[in-house]
Amino acid sequence: MVTRVDVLPILLEARRVFVSEVLGGCFGQAQLGRWWLPCDLLREGEQPREAAARVLKAQLGLELEGPQVVGTRQHEVAGQWHLALVMAGAVSGGEPDPRPPASGYSARLLAELPDQTGFYHRDEIALLASRYEKLRG
Repeated sequence: MVTRVDVLPILLEARRVFVSEVLGGCFGQAQLGRWWLPCDLLREGEQPREAAARVLKAQLGLELEGPQVVGTRQHEVAGQWHLALVMAGAVSGGEPDPRPPASGYSARLLAELPDQTGFYHRDEIALLASRYEKLRG
């Protein structure tokens, strides 16, 4: 089974979530739309927290503080099963600077998210964000 890390980057002061725009979709799933949580595969020997920080820095040029596992989910992607670890954390750093595979970004209130962001419905993302707030507390 392939392990993927999905990152839920939260701008705490503004209560916004950063999502990535990926033209053509991720992991061969273009039909799911073009807004995604930043994500990538977990590398051999890498810890999920390290992966989450790496993904956000590599795709949006932002730092991730205090990432926590807030959910897990299994998906079949292009005939392979992926276990997704959802990591949430606080965003810091300067202005976002999207890099491939991200072609753009948006910082949105939870209610402003599209119905579907990658594999997740807006309500699921709200639940995952609230889990992070409880874990931080």
